[in-house]
Amino acid sequence: MPAAVAVIAVAALWLAVTTLGAIDPLYLPNPLDVVGRMVTQAETGVALRYLAPTLAAALLGAAIAVAVALPLGVVVTHSRLLASIVEPVVAISQTVPLVALAPLLVLWIGYGTVPIAVLCAIVAFFPMVTTTIVGFRSLDMRVVENALLDGANSWQRLIHIEGPMAAPAVLAGVRGGVVLAMTGAVVGELVMGGAGLGTLLTLTREAADTAGMFAVVAWISLSAMVLYGFIQMLERAAVTRLQGEST
Repeated sequence: MPAAVAVIAVAALWLAVTTLGAIDPLYLPNPLDVVGRMVTQAETGVALRYLAPTLAAALLGAAIAVAVALPLGVVVTHSRLLASIVEPVVAISQTVPLVALAPLLVLWIGYGTVPIAVLCAIVAFFPMVTTTIVGFRSLDMRVVENALLDGANSWQRLIHIEGPMAAPAVLAGVRGGVVLAMTGAVVGELVMGGAGLGTLLTLTREAADTAGMFAVVAWISLSAMVLYGFIQMLERAAVTRLQGEST
């Protein structure tokens, strides 16, 4: 409720300011114009045509990040030597701006969905590997030690004890990484070109279509929110299944 009230208050203030003409529409369009533009884009199929490539690149990048980050995080928590090597490299990698990586990916891979997906994977990788490491390092060692006393081997401890206990932290990182992958996809399309929302944002910017730019940003935010909610539902179901809890 507080969040809904805050959103309504901001929207009402936005509507009042633009209706009274306090700000030029070139800088801040009327929210009704933005909503109208979104409705038109949805009815004509423009929204879906530009949204599909962005979602495809974001989900592919998120899948790549999951395939690399989660196993690496698990291995790092079980090897001090590997942790001392990998953790500084992972931290340093986050200091490189995305707009600096994009031209290199074009040079190495070329144009298309793949380099954009790789950029998405780089963006999503850090929160996934970090939360995986934190989740496995925060385990109740008494439970792990009891499993050792019961004769459980490394794989049995990982699958039946450590994995389910660390699942909430790991899946929270996956959720955050998937949302960040949307950002990576848009940035990649802005820099490397493509056929997604980043390209539509470039077209509306070059046409000085402020309402169109706001509509594209709204589509990006709406898509990220839907992805966030969907992953959150999967996360709750997975945690319930892994930890043997009932709904």
